[in-house]
Amino acid sequence: MAKKQCITTFVLVFALLIVFSAAAVGLNFVTGPIIERNNAARASGALAKVFPNGKGFEEVDLATLQDVADTVVSIHKETSGAGFVLNMSTTKGYTGNAIKLSFGVDSEGKIVGISLDEYPETKDFGAGYPDTFIGQDSTLAGVEIVAGCTYSSVAFRDAVADGMNTLIANGLMAAGVKSDEQILLELLPTVHSGLVNGKGIAQYDELEGDGTFAKILKAKNNSGYGYIAKDGDTTLLAVTNMSGKVRIINVEGADVTAQYAAIADSAKAHTLNNPVNTLDRDTLRMTALLEGATVTAAELPEVFNSVTNLYTLEKDGATYYGMVSRTYGYDNKTMGVYFVVDANGAIVGMNVDTLIFDAEYYHNYTLDPASYKEGFKGQSQDTFTGDIAAISGATYTADSIKQAADEIFAVYNILKGGAN
Repeated sequence: MAKKQCITTFVLVFALLIVFSAAAVGLNFVTGPIIERNNAARASGALAKVFPNGKGFEEVDLATLQDVADTVVSIHKETSGAGFVLNMSTTKGYTGNAIKLSFGVDSEGKIVGISLDEYPETKDFGAGYPDTFIGQDSTLAGVEIVAGCTYSSVAFRDAVADGMNTLIANGLMAAGVKSDEQILLELLPTVHSGLVNGKGIAQYDELEGDGTFAKILKAKNNSGYGYIAKDGDTTLLAVTNMSGKVRIINVEGADVTAQYAAIADSAKAHTLNNPVNTLDRDTLRMTALLEGATVTAAELPEVFNSVTNLYTLEKDGATYYGMVSRTYGYDNKTMGVYFVVDANGAIVGMNVDTLIFDAEYYHNYTLDPASYKEGFKGQSQDTFTGDIAAISGATYTADSIKQAADEIFAVYNILKGGAN
């Protein structure tokens, strides 16, 4: 009797499982398409958010495209041919975590909508920043970098540029035409490294132009100036160091200083009439680095980098050179780095105003300052690889110190008759 009852129970349970399974299949048959339609609607709604007048969207197979930037997550084509929507992700911001964004581009290559979808950064570039991209073409000529939030705003801008360049590379969109001024400003990292940081991001204050110059750019580290000048229909970029040495380039990046003597004279005059005097303080630093030396300020040669001051030092009948480099360290704060080299270009002394910025908040580094500075002694242009500048857990500082050393060696090379 018990056996029969057990069999009956098993059959009943089995029957119920079949009924429920069938019901589930039936429910899925009914609700599955609804869920898919809802998911599609949500996805389409997200796309329509940055392309308000889109009639529909089809995803583009990225495998069919060439030169797809690694920041591109997906591309959707508007079904009537009105443009594209791109989803982007970049880890090149301040924290290294993914900033996600999406934007729509119309058939004329203009941004019609943009959305910041995920923002893990500790520094906020402002809710209104993405909207400054609306109406821009691939030149992004009207987009500024947010002061105090440089890395995150540059990462955002560069991700947008990546997406647009991917469309251009595949013939899906025409490239915008950059102005001559924009082209010249993009050449700054190769013309005067003191006007940008180690990643090539602008570090200058824009001053009001005058009758000679459309724009005047003052380096934040006081290493010189940049000037946008016009000669008829020709736009030029002049740069100076703090000794008034001048270089002028055209939009091809060619040195045309000799052809524009009047502009060069005006740039030199402006620089020398607007000095930043750090000589007294820097002289004391040099004296401390080579005790007993006679320290004399000297003019910089035609070098355009982070080096702001040059000295000759005389001691016991030997001549040394003192140089001050002001590179951009952590959070783009200026680092005053001091070197004395002997007649053969070997470092005999090195010091830094501040090695670790915001040390009270930032502890994730390993550093013995005295040993670190001592390690530079004896290094020359031929032996310096940058390894001696490394600081575990303080990459920005280490990179800035390395740049400072490289650039004082560049000055020494010119002093000894070498090429810049």
